[in-house]
Amino acid sequence: MELWGAEVTDTADFEIMERQGWADPSIAKGYADGFEMATRLVARKLADEVAAGPNCNALDLCTGHGVVAAELVACGSDVTGLDFSEPMIELAQSAVPTARFVQGDAMAMEFPNHTFDAVTIGFGVPHFPDPERGLREVNRVLKPGGRVAFSIWRGKGSDGAFGWLFDAVERLADPSISLPAGPDAHMLVDSGIAKPMVENAGFRNVRLIDVASELCVSDPKMLFDVFDGGAVRAASLLKRQPKERRDAIRADLATRVQAEVKKDLRGYFVPAPSVVITASSQA
Repeated sequence: MELWGAEVTDTADFEIMERQGWADPSIAKGYADGFEMATRLVARKLADEVAAGPNCNALDLCTGHGVVAAELVACGSDVTGLDFSEPMIELAQSAVPTARFVQGDAMAMEFPNHTFDAVTIGFGVPHFPDPERGLREVNRVLKPGGRVAFSIWRGKGSDGAFGWLFDAVERLADPSISLPAGPDAHMLVDSGIAKPMVENAGFRNVRLIDVASELCVSDPKMLFDVFDGGAVRAASLLKRQPKERRDAIRADLATRVQAEVKKDLRGYFVPAPSVVITASSQA
């Protein structure tokens, strides 16, 4: 079962699923709350990698709830955030009132060529229907020599939230239930795929950096809820499962959390490893 997608040519149904899913205010809020700690940890790395600071005109693409935009603003950058999701834009505007936010299409941005000194993308590239074409559009709006940094969750086979979900779904979900065909959400953690794609999009000096991100849940059973209520692809699959299969996946994830993660008074700290990919636009 392909939980997060594969190489495809027709992504129309995938794009509909993404746009409809992220238009749901409850999904937007679920992502912001459930992945808050993990996205904040990665946001700091993204801001560092694009050398955010005063006199930096930065675009935070797929800005979501504004967690990366907040880091860029804290560094003194002039920040524009773009997202196709109206609920996400509303969350971002509330969280980062000093940044400018616009609703738009990452695959066809309305900004002129060579507008920005830096572009950050916090876990947004997997939502591009064509990642290489999306990165070419990023390159277009970057000034020569400008920096891009984007993040990707580690998926199948990884030790943590996403890897555990893959494992549970493969063993316990109804195999007849599938998602619309879309790009593999985790393929760019592989340097053999990421470097050629980013270079083909017009970048150089491509680097991949591992980030030990993690998320926090107050109860082991809530890891299921993080995915079910705050991740469009996972939610689209999990919500269509029969109750007994949903319950089995929830229990399986809870067992992993209880057995394998550290805990303190704040809750259970679940690994959610990710990779940050950085590059510079051709000068």
